[in-house]
Amino acid sequence: MPDNPNQPKPYDAVIGGQNPPPSNGAVLGGLQGVKTRIANASLEIRKGGIREALKYGQDGLELAIQALEDPAEEVQWFAYLLLKTRPETSIRNALQDYIPVIYRKLRDLLETGNWKDADGETAAAMLKVAGREKQGWLRVEDISRFPSDELRIIDQLWLRYSNGRFGFSIQKQIWQSVGNNYSPFGDRVRWRQFGGWLSYSQFSFTAEAPEGHLPAAHLTWDSLKRDQTWLWYGGTVDDVRWFELKSLLSRRDL
Repeated sequence: MPDNPNQPKPYDAVIGGQNPPPSNGAVLGGLQGVKTRIANASLEIRKGGIREALKYGQDGLELAIQALEDPAEEVQWFAYLLLKTRPETSIRNALQDYIPVIYRKLRDLLETGNWKDADGETAAAMLKVAGREKQGWLRVEDISRFPSDELRIIDQLWLRYSNGRFGFSIQKQIWQSVGNNYSPFGDRVRWRQFGGWLSYSQFSFTAEAPEGHLPAAHLTWDSLKRDQTWLWYGGTVDDVRWFELKSLLSRRDL
């Protein structure tokens, strides 16, 4: 006889029972208890319920999938991070065309051709993923370790809405075509003109900009940040940006 997912498991705490719940066990009341937690007003309790739902087979997975559309963006992001590496078919299907919440503003900006704000939103999303929102800038190591799944989502959004003109993967193709050479790359994407590097304010935020011109706001352009010293990066803004660019465009997952 198949198990009833609404019945408490052996490791659940049961009112009137004799066995205390283990510290990492499921919540009181089996799957119904999980549903109660996911419906709670507290974000932390909801997130705990989503985590517990993964212990309850396919029924629990369905609850976690539903949390991808939770009213709170924080809960949606939490559910996505829990699910994105799971192998179950139902989850892979649910995530196939899913745009995680932190990229929806970027999608909307790209869809309307607001290239400048989309570039800034790209940098903001990358800071959130890297846990660098407080610092406000990405280190070279943050770029080199940036999660592949998230990098591909950002790249695919830029490719889709620019008709293949902008995106990290376009920049990588250009980078490779000039032999991974920094200055010729800058000339090709028009980050350099007349032998000098442009400031970010001189960029062209239009659909007619050269291929690979965007995105760029995630890189260092106008001033060095704290800890970006000559000892590690070479000393100038251009040196820092070279290390950042090389770290990104040398990745094999683009």
